[in-house]
Amino acid sequence: MKNVVIYTDGACSGNPGPGGYAAILICDGVEKEISGGETDTTNNRMELRAPIEALKILTKPCSVDIYSDSSYVVNCFEQKWIYGWARAGWKKKDGELKNVDLLKELYALCRKHEVAWHKVKGHADNEYNNRCDKLAVECSNKYKEAKNSDLLSMLDDVPSEDVTHSAYTGELFEKIETSEVMFDGKIFKALRYDVSLPDGTIEKREVVRHNGGSSIIPVDDDGNVYMVRQYRVSVGEILLEIPAGKVEIGEDSEECAKRELEEETGLIAEEIKLLTSFYPTPGYCSEKIHIFMATGLTQGKPNRDDKEFLHVVKYPLAELVRMVENGSITDSKTALAIMLADNVINK
Repeated sequence: MKNVVIYTDGACSGNPGPGGYAAILICDGVEKEISGGETDTTNNRMELRAPIEALKILTKPCSVDIYSDSSYVVNCFEQKWIYGWARAGWKKKDGELKNVDLLKELYALCRKHEVAWHKVKGHADNEYNNRCDKLAVECSNKYKEAKNSDLLSMLDDVPSEDVTHSAYTGELFEKIETSEVMFDGKIFKALRYDVSLPDGTIEKREVVRHNGGSSIIPVDDDGNVYMVRQYRVSVGEILLEIPAGKVEIGEDSEECAKRELEEETGLIAEEIKLLTSFYPTPGYCSEKIHIFMATGLTQGKPNRDDKEFLHVVKYPLAELVRMVENGSITDSKTALAIMLADNVINK
């Protein structure tokens, strides 16, 4: 088992506000730096995000030493807090458990490896910690300045000549000046914005605000996938999809996926893994879809809404891959989930 040393750090301007994270991985004398950020986050979330993104890089179980200057992150493991939260269903007796989505993700990643946590003093004489701090602060500042064009410089392995085709190289950020609610429904809200463009002019934008959705691809021990077939009035077709639903306000995306799986199919999963999260139509809609994979399935009783009419069908994963490739499956989240699940299972 290879030994990997990881140094991590996070930064945030405003807390909450724009933030950045960074990590340096060292294995067999080879170093790799990673960094990134978010426009609206907290310092603790960035401190958690750094080891998460670092551990995601490891493709095989490793012996891992993680060095962090965050007492919060280190104590989650060294003081056994996270194990107690996991046993309690990710709840605290004295109130809400903050950052539960990241804590769950980090906990699951750590279980794949032999991880030892080490607390280091921040802004001291540790070379790697200082390098991580510098990278994290740089990312935080880029998001703070909202110069999204600078994001190109944060992408690894992108040759400079690939971006010279654009005549415009200035600022891209658009500031919302005024907003008007055009429609406020059960599933989404439609707004009209007046936004300031980088050149100072005002332009209108129509935006759909959606709380997001969770979907889940359930794969049994024989490589079969449980799908749902239902009519979608918006496109006037019966579509073959994976179980999915809207994330309610305040609901955890993984809990939503588990709920939809049980309600629509009656299946209960022993293990659930996040495959990806993505924006399907960011040109006008804020909806973010989370895709999970469920394994270790046991059959229970469906608990569908009275007005929910669907068929549960079972397909071999290999057949679904062919259906994606030949265009038979036209639901985007379902097509992506099938290909990601195939990559996880058959890589």
